[in-house]
Amino acid sequence: MPTVASEPRPASSADSGPLLAVESLTVTFATRRGVVRAVDGISYVLEAGRTLGVVGESGCGKTVTALALLGLVDPPGKISGGRVMFEGRDLLALDETAMEGVRGARIAMIFQEPMTALNPVYTIGDQIGEVFTTHRGHSRGQARDGAVDMLERVGMPAPARRARDYPHQLSGGMRQRAMIAMALAGRPALLIADEPTTALDVTVQAQILELMLDIQDSFGTAIQFISHDLGVISEIADEVAVMYAGRIVEHAPADVIFDNPLHPYTQGLLATVPRIGAGLDRLPAISGNVPDLARLPAGCAFRDRCPKAGPDCAVAPPLDIAEPGHRVACFRVAR
Repeated sequence: MPTVASEPRPASSADSGPLLAVESLTVTFATRRGVVRAVDGISYVLEAGRTLGVVGESGCGKTVTALALLGLVDPPGKISGGRVMFEGRDLLALDETAMEGVRGARIAMIFQEPMTALNPVYTIGDQIGEVFTTHRGHSRGQARDGAVDMLERVGMPAPARRARDYPHQLSGGMRQRAMIAMALAGRPALLIADEPTTALDVTVQAQILELMLDIQDSFGTAIQFISHDLGVISEIADEVAVMYAGRIVEHAPADVIFDNPLHPYTQGLLATVPRIGAGLDRLPAISGNVPDLARLPAGCAFRDRCPKAGPDCAVAPPLDIAEPGHRVACFRVAR
């Protein structure tokens, strides 16, 4: 795989502080059954050049959080509270014109399914080239050359030929590389990757992860990596935020999460990961079902599935510091 050539990272207006600081972000959806809090007051910080892994079961709010950062929550969804400080600006206070200057240029997203994210009626080269013309002011010829260059950087075979292809003519791994090339064409400071290795075979998956780490080393890019695959998260993340029912229930450095998970939900997730030599006839499973966000239990949303639940769990636990650098939302954890 070609090494991604380093380019100077554009200066940030907030180099003295964190690249991204999310504060009490809340996203609600108005439904016939009432208002659903898909993201419920979450807060976290992401530094330049670091990778935050966001994990949790389907429907926990991982993707909605990412869309909120980009201002892409469509009705009936609404960002109903909080701040998203990025490079010293609150993204939630920007109008649509200002946000268009952020999307693709300073924050880029790799969507979960490239076949639906890529436009089927435009060539791969045209779609990557649009980033160069829109965000970097290149001519059409420069954009065409830039698209081929980006495809070469992400390890696309025969990049000049593939730039003339349409999405349906590429394999799944090639489409994912094209999505990454498009995301990086604007030299973003933050890359959001939503399940970027889902449905890829393990060889291609490993290549994509290696590519993303190479990109990070070359550009100083921060990555918010969304996945339900804890094995993938262990390979790429510096920190891990575990989400459940719209809230972060545990947040710590990746090695701490994997070596010493404190929240019963995190413990349950890790117990379901197959281990060579474990000698189990059947993998453990978390009992019960993911809660209905419109009918959450009072207090801790995990209490009905938790083997450690007690009377105090009738009150929602805050995300508190259990030990330095390790936050957990659980009353049953010794602090």
